Amino acid sequence: MKVVHFATGSHNGVWNMAFDRYLMELVRENRWDFVLRTYGWVPACVSIGRLQNTQREIDSESLIADGYGLVRRPTGGRAVWHETELTYSIVAQTDHPAVSGSISEALRKTAAPMVKAMNSLGIEVAVSPAEKHRAGGPRKAANPCFTSHGKWEVGTPDGRKIVGSAQARSRGVFLEHGSILFENDQLKILKYLPENTPPELKAILMQHLTDGIACIHEFDPSLEISDMESALHESFSDIAGDTLEYLPHEELDFERLAEFERECRNDI
Repeated sequence: MKVVHFATGSHNGVWNMAFDRYLMELVRENRWDFVLRTYGWVPACVSIGRLQNTQREIDSESLIADGYGLVRRPTGGRAVWHETELTYSIVAQTDHPAVSGSISEALRKTAAPMVKAMNSLGIEVAVSPAEKHRAGGPRKAANPCFTSHGKWEVGTPDGRKIVGSAQARSRGVFLEHGSILFENDQLKILKYLPENTPPELKAILMQHLTDGIACIHEFDPSLEISDMESALHESFSDIAGDTLEYLPHEELDFERLAEFERECRNDI
């Protein structure tokens, strides 16, 4: 099987989402069967879900004026602040055994190697098949991702969220995004909620983004991003069907990547 791992380092939000869209095209063209990508964000960035209305979720003018990024994900879910974290993406054919089945089944399958990776680093985590919305239902605006638990998302045994994930399927290709928090930066998004966000909702969100989130450095301050990348490489190799081959992203066609960057800039 053709299974690979790209560790692309830190880039801006548009580049990051363009690269994942590019990987989806390459998997659709049968270049690979399964791709794991790990990466970071510079500058810090807010990503919004595929179906979200930007103006209902974020004050984009203030965010960009302060030097931060804004981008739309190809996956669903809610707004996420990306800063001190390791982000991963999984791209595969929808019938690949590691991601096949219903949405719930695919979520369960991809959560298992995440739990294994965390446990191998001494971090006890758990998953739940039930959704849990701390600050309103799934359609409520100005309600960031880390105020709720989706099905099979990874959290601590006491119910706090440590990984936020979302999926998409498009023309035979599966994509999952996930944010593994090393520090809790999620409170920063509150400054950039729309001006008409009720103060009482902001207060509720502040509480949940404080009390409802766990982070890697809370359990082991010495853990590095590279430690988690290595653990994910090993655990996802188990479900990919073979050891993931590290590939340098610099060998890809950057002209094609630039096309996806233009699309992402126009899709906010």
